[in-house]
Amino acid sequence: MATPLLFYPHRHNENGTYDSICLKCFATVATTLTEPELAFHDRRHICDPLLLTERYLFNPPHSQWPATRQPIEPPHQSSD
Repeated sequence: MATPLLFYPHRHNENGTYDSICLKCFATVATTLTEPELAFHDRRHICDPLLLTERYLFNPPHSQWPATRQPIEPPHQSSD
């Protein structure tokens, strides 16, 4: 299991607040006034399936199709 500190890196902003970023969905998990407060939010974060779907990272459990985009090939034209 990944440690929260590595999976949710924290950054210190110029205004004195701290952000926690999820490395799976790239969402800002929380912005707080102190860094220790971020651990509370890190433990409770659940990635939004919509964000993951938009980034082709989410494959619904009922789906038989891969989450990655497949190139669409143009129809073959016969040469006469």
